[in-house]
Amino acid sequence: MKLSGMVLLLVCLSVASFADFDAGAYEVAETPVASMSSDFFYPPFFRDTDRLTFHNIKREIVFRLEFISGVRPEPRYMNCYKMQKRIERALKRYQEASNTAVLRRLDDELLFNSESPLAPYLKPMPVPPTTRCSYKSAGDLSEDGMTYCVYHGPVHNSTAHRRYAKYFSREKPYFTAFDLVELLIFSPVLLILPVTWYIMRKVLEKGR
Repeated sequence: MKLSGMVLLLVCLSVASFADFDAGAYEVAETPVASMSSDFFYPPFFRDTDRLTFHNIKREIVFRLEFISGVRPEPRYMNCYKMQKRIERALKRYQEASNTAVLRRLDDELLFNSESPLAPYLKPMPVPPTTRCSYKSAGDLSEDGMTYCVYHGPVHNSTAHRRYAKYFSREKPYFTAFDLVELLIFSPVLLILPVTWYIMRKVLEKGR
């Protein structure tokens, strides 16, 4: 009896704490993914790091040198993507629990408010990986919507990301700092191949 009484008390306290939170505001879906702005498909972080500037080119070169030396620090945006995956898992558990309120959208208030109905599924309470990370959703999360960070964008190669791949590709520039460094790395190889082919051809002609 004591145990059942304690369980009942905890349930009542949980209901009371969530009663102050307006979950009904999250039962309305956001703008469909295909109608989102260009900042969604090409977020500010990549817009800044893709520019052909000395700083970005230097950063790409340093990253490759660290990779060659065996030191490969994880980019900060990967922590943001891990956070988004954690949010998606929490949403899935919430939906599977057959809660009354159907969460069709989300924002920072739903994620980081301890009185949010999603809070029990996110324990321990999450902390944004960077000061620029802020989370929202596009479309209907109960169907084919997706979570995203306003600074880093949605998780790359996710199911939802692949579904709208043409929209993401359309916003990305044809040539970035990453592409330039790749070209600089492989350009010697492209120059050596024709020279090697010419020398081999001459050697074979002399051998005839």
